[in-house]
Amino acid sequence: MTSLRGRLARLLTPKIEAAGLEIGTSALKVVELRPGNPPSLSALAMRPMPPGLIQDDEIVDAEGLAEEIKVLFDEAKISKRFAVTAVSNRQAITRNINVPKMTLQELDEAIKWEAERYIPFPIDEVVLDYFVLDNPDDVEDGEQLEVVIAAARLDLITQQIDYLKLAGLEPVVVDIKPFALLRSLTMSLSSEHLGKTTLSGTGIDNEIGVVLEIAASNTTITLVRGDRVLMNRNIGVSGDDFTAAIQRSFGLDFDSAEEVKIDYGTATIPTEDEEELLNFDAKREQFSPSRVYEALRPILVDLTTEIRRSLEFFRVQAGEANINRMVIAGGGAKLRGLAEAIGDALGFRVELSDPWLTVTADTNRFDTEYLKKVAPEFAVPLGLALRGVTGID
Repeated sequence: MTSLRGRLARLLTPKIEAAGLEIGTSALKVVELRPGNPPSLSALAMRPMPPGLIQDDEIVDAEGLAEEIKVLFDEAKISKRFAVTAVSNRQAITRNINVPKMTLQELDEAIKWEAERYIPFPIDEVVLDYFVLDNPDDVEDGEQLEVVIAAARLDLITQQIDYLKLAGLEPVVVDIKPFALLRSLTMSLSSEHLGKTTLSGTGIDNEIGVVLEIAASNTTITLVRGDRVLMNRNIGVSGDDFTAAIQRSFGLDFDSAEEVKIDYGTATIPTEDEEELLNFDAKREQFSPSRVYEALRPILVDLTTEIRRSLEFFRVQAGEANINRMVIAGGGAKLRGLAEAIGDALGFRVELSDPWLTVTADTNRFDTEYLKKVAPEFAVPLGLALRGVTGID
């Protein structure tokens, strides 16, 4: 999907190169690219989000956050002052709607009246834009155009612009995270990457792809066919829920539970070899992979149940749907064996995202193993950076 037009898109000067900045509840991430075909990775950095700056997606301490962003850019050695950033799916409303065929000029006038039916806020209190999925020239008179509308509260956008300016940055685009995510995962979703024969000859087949982003505080599921977003919704199970389950089971504080999840957590029943490999610290035998798995299993069940419900909801709305592959992204996707566990539960192929397929990276400058390790976490900021250097949709 193209970036938001209207009030948001007027912030964009196409010739400006901008870094991609993601403000997450658990971490700050930035990616800088050099233009090219494909673009090349220039810099990246990630910092944990200090407590007390963001709560429930709301900025609590704008000045503190601005200082952290400054440090992040310094650590990455990024001198660019222009940034592309995004609001989360929970902060935005997106809908696919159908409208009578009309010219784009007519649609500019009509869209806010159409959008009022779907937005639970007064229209003058939101930033609103849209993208036409159909080519009007290909639609017969009297038929409908499919349009994606996107809206975010004006006060949230204003707040975001203000703290970026406090950090010495100039925001040029405010995107929506799921759309940035899709931009960076074009190759991960392509049939050529999966080794399949395409129907269109473009590398994207006619099947429906599913992208699941498991972030710290929220999870988003997005269904796409080619470059068309079919459904985008939130799921009520996130990465922090896995950590909280360990916290409850072992009586730990949250940070200690997060460390146990990373060191010993697995989403599949541990084999004897995994038990021996992961349980290497005799002082921490209480955190055997088997015990940690038992703590995580109820959350895994909740997650797969919510995914299945979302897919069934789509099937009810759309009729028969050919869904047989999923790509997972976000920090929560790094839980050991999670892709396999979700795939076993749903009965189709699930794999970790690899946004770096979309760009090139100099192996003399960047550690390949590190890039592979952090790939799921950098899908969103890379998608934002792609918007910043190429202007691609």
